[in-house]
Amino acid sequence: MRLSLHDNRRINDIITHLSDEDREHIRHEVERLHALKKPNPLLDAVADYYPTEFTKIADEWLSFSDVDYQVKMSEHFWDALEARVTREFAVERYLNGESWEG
Repeated sequence: MRLSLHDNRRINDIITHLSDEDREHIRHEVERLHALKKPNPLLDAVADYYPTEFTKIADEWLSFSDVDYQVKMSEHFWDALEARVTREFAVERYLNGESWEG
């Protein structure tokens, strides 16, 4: 299914008007997904993005020894997952007939 610009505006309106309860529901879903303990796919994506002969050495150091890098990647993954879950939540509401005028 492809959404039109009009559909996306409506979905953005839903996101803008999410209640605290809605945001709490989204946070719990992100926590649930994050708790699945699967490896952060961003780590592999960065390591696989046009690797050089030194990428493996650099990646091993970053992935196992650089705490700042690990925290930053975890935060980016959380933010991306939260954006996805928020959008899914709003799309579901929209397709179930809910919308708000912006």
